[in-house]
Amino acid sequence: MRNVSRIIFCAALLGACPLLAQSSSQYELPDDYLPFTLHQLDDKLEGESEFLKGFEISMNVPRELLGNGLSIEAIFSLVRNRNVTGTLTYPNGKTTKIEYEIVHHRETEDIYMKSSLGYFLWEYMSIQDGKLSFAIYWWYCPPATESDLEIIEMAKKLLADSSHWHKNDDRECADDFENNQWSLFCALKHSSIVKTGEYNHHNTAIQTARFVIDEIIPNHGFAHTLMDFNNAQSTRHGDILHVLELSKKRIKQELLESSTSRQ
Repeated sequence: MRNVSRIIFCAALLGACPLLAQSSSQYELPDDYLPFTLHQLDDKLEGESEFLKGFEISMNVPRELLGNGLSIEAIFSLVRNRNVTGTLTYPNGKTTKIEYEIVHHRETEDIYMKSSLGYFLWEYMSIQDGKLSFAIYWWYCPPATESDLEIIEMAKKLLADSSHWHKNDDRECADDFENNQWSLFCALKHSSIVKTGEYNHHNTAIQTARFVIDEIIPNHGFAHTLMDFNNAQSTRHGDILHVLELSKKRIKQELLESSTSRQ
């Protein structure tokens, strides 16, 4: 498990987030987990992480469910049987839609929170005094699919010629598309949208590339792993292709192992 602080997570994804008071969790979470507490409002659950200020999530819940007393079983039943949505709000006020669903990735049912920021499982769920508490593993990587392999392969094609590599990434990808010069991040982002019709900041293809960089350059201290690796003075075009090739091999191996286990 990656030893990444919650402060780095906040700075990397949100720019800057003041920390709240010392955690009041009744148990110590692994370092890569971020705890949230949601409070009951008229027709939704809404709250934030006890570690981060201004970063809020919500789940739209029928009033009758809240009126009958909140329970974990009722929440699972709601997500299992209805199209449940919510909102993710950033500290700057920007919002993005959340979709909830039930998944069976680990031989058990989990609630899956899907947004453009990433897809996260709700873990360590509990209810106390009418408040729902849970934690997300922010580096969660969903099981690999053929689409992830296609994303990596398309990114490799975009970056195959060194003249099409954008060395000074700013994570704004419109100019990459217009100029056909791609940073590692923008090549993966564009390929993700083309191959899946959406962008998930933590899809398996992108996460795998991040993890490969983590292993190539241990303790690198990058705030934005893909951008900072792309822009580093020591990074050459061949290094970019090497990361994508290793990512491709890992995803192919995971798909092979998954196929074998189902036989």
